[in-house]
Amino acid sequence: MSIRATRREETRQKILEAARGILESGDFEEASTREIAKRAGVAEGTIFHHFSTKEELIISCVTTQLAEAIEKGLYTMDPEWCFVDKLMHVASYRFTQIGLHPTLWNVIMRQLTFAPRKGAVHDMMQRSGLIKAITDLIEEAQLSGELNPDLSPTLIRKSLMALFLFTIHEHMSTQNFDCEDMCATLRELIEVQTVGLWTTKPEVAP
Repeated sequence: MSIRATRREETRQKILEAARGILESGDFEEASTREIAKRAGVAEGTIFHHFSTKEELIISCVTTQLAEAIEKGLYTMDPEWCFVDKLMHVASYRFTQIGLHPTLWNVIMRQLTFAPRKGAVHDMMQRSGLIKAITDLIEEAQLSGELNPDLSPTLIRKSLMALFLFTIHEHMSTQNFDCEDMCATLRELIEVQTVGLWTTKPEVAP
C-alpha cells in the first residue's frame, strides 16, 4: 500500500472511531458532521471524501465490527459441529459485541430500522460478509442432509436472520445483554424452526 493510501485509510479509521464514540454516547442523531470531524481531528469536508452521507458512516461503523465478529466466528469454528452449533458460534461473537456496547448498538439498530435508503441494511450484511458466511453454512448443511435440500438457501437465510434480529430487539427491550441469554433465546427459536411447526402439512386458504 502506498503512503498516500495508508494515510487515507488512517484518516478513514479516525472518522469511524470518532463516530463510534458519539454513537456510544447515544447522541449521534443530534451530533453534526462538524462535531464528528472535530473529534477525528479532520476538516468537516474530509468526512464526505470517505462517506457520502451520515447514514453511510453509520453503516460503515456496523459493517466493520460485524465483519470482525464473522471472521472470528468462522476462524474458531469446529468443522465437525452440527449446523445449529456453527450458526450459534458465529452469533455468539455478534452478541458479545452488543453486550459490550449496548448503547452503541441501540442507536445503530434504531438508525438502521428507519434507514431512508432502500437496501441499506442488505448492503451492510453483504459488505460485512454475513450473507456469504450464512449461505455457505446453509448449503453445507443441505449437502450433508441436515437441512432440506429442496428449500432455497436464500429463503432459509432470510428466515434465520429474522430470528437473529428478533433476538436482538427482544433483549434490547428488556436491557438484557448477557451473551449466554441471547444465545439461549436464538437457539430456542432456531430449534423450533429446524424441527418444524406442523405435525401435518397445513391446508393453505386459496
